[in-house]
Amino acid sequence: MFSAVSIAGEPNSNECYQLFSSADYPDARTQCQELAELGDAKAAFLLATMYYQALGTEEEDQRGLFWDKIAAEKGHPESAYRLGLAYQLGQGVSQSNSQARHWYQQAALAQHARAQKLLASMFETGAAGEKDQARAYQLYLKAARQGLVSAQLKVGTMLLEGRGVTANRASAQHWIRKAADAGNANAQVAMGVILAEIDPADSLNWYRRSAEQGNALALQNLALVYYAGQGVEADHMKAAELAQQAIDAGNSEASSLLNLIRLETEQQKVVELQAEKQLLLRQIRQSIPDNGSGEQQLLLATFSVDSGLTQTSQVQEAEPATAEPEASDAKLSDVADTLSETARSEDVSSQDSVSQASELPSEKPYVLADGWVMGQPATHFTIQLLYGTDEAGILTYIDKYKLPSDVRYYRTMRGADLYYVLIYGNYSTIAAAQEAVADIPASVRDGLWIRKFRRLQAFYVMPES
Repeated sequence: MFSAVSIAGEPNSNECYQLFSSADYPDARTQCQELAELGDAKAAFLLATMYYQALGTEEEDQRGLFWDKIAAEKGHPESAYRLGLAYQLGQGVSQSNSQARHWYQQAALAQHARAQKLLASMFETGAAGEKDQARAYQLYLKAARQGLVSAQLKVGTMLLEGRGVTANRASAQHWIRKAADAGNANAQVAMGVILAEIDPADSLNWYRRSAEQGNALALQNLALVYYAGQGVEADHMKAAELAQQAIDAGNSEASSLLNLIRLETEQQKVVELQAEKQLLLRQIRQSIPDNGSGEQQLLLATFSVDSGLTQTSQVQEAEPATAEPEASDAKLSDVADTLSETARSEDVSSQDSVSQASELPSEKPYVLADGWVMGQPATHFTIQLLYGTDEAGILTYIDKYKLPSDVRYYRTMRGADLYYVLIYGNYSTIAAAQEAVADIPASVRDGLWIRKFRRLQAFYVMPES
């Protein structure tokens, strides 16, 4: 009889859980507190949750921490995890990595995936009191196998880099793809980088999926893809839009890329306008008969064509004396490296000159073979000195201004017309090209133009004969 009364008087654990599940928090708090005081771990956990989230009571973090500790000491993994997080962040308690490690370990032993990941991070960074990459990897792997997406990305990254485990690209791709398929934007960027050289189309797809989530790095990488024409048709306007979106999303490094795109776009406009001007003047010249009266020269003068121009001055088309900025930031360079340039070639040192790359006919010691420019590394730089339609004028210009003996020029087409481009040097970096400007006589430096071979190749048309 006594036993029956005693049992009847004990709080009902199911009632505590049911009241909490049905959101009857005031009654749940009463029932759960009675159970928690008797050592019920789940009731203590639920009571802590109600205090943290102000469910049926005012928000009281200290009471929440108190009951979480009771629950954690009784072996409740979620309470142990929350207690570890509180100590790591110093929320409601004095910050203590050692206490955080202790409680994360308790939760991790109970297979709590998020605790395993945070404990792994502490071993990876040394916040646990020691750096242990192998232990970090094993903990990340346990969490990843439970489906924790952020841990899957971590496992893939460590496998890719060979940190704490033997590098294995195939396994790395497996785990990163799992995280990417689950919608992790950073994993989707990583897949884009991994596949950039192997499968540009699939790489582009992953960048797009990540960019749709507003990932700033994906937007930058996508801008680079359209800028370089990697797996897609080059589109500088779209590249600029994406670079601006990356900046707006907080990626300040994309500003270097945006500046480069804008500069190259302006340079392209200059070249196109010059070609249009040359074509227009030629059409005008051909449409006006030269009857010896001077009428032709007078009319052409209205288009800023001086009747006294020599062949040399005809080739001196004004071009911007500006240099393309180099995307020198380490991360931007790293990303550009993974995209790979469309015309890879072995490195040419900054001391190599154009003359070392071509055999020249003796009767024309400065001319390069047709098609030579297409064989140069697209990412290298050269110094463009002149651009025009008169070969004799090019030679006169070289002699008149005492240009270095290893300047060279090549032929290209604009419409039906043959043009000549005078260049100096082949440099692997823009800094090397800028240093080489000192080799050019000061009297002609204002007209030079440091250019990427990629841009020269984009405008190159093989002469017909």
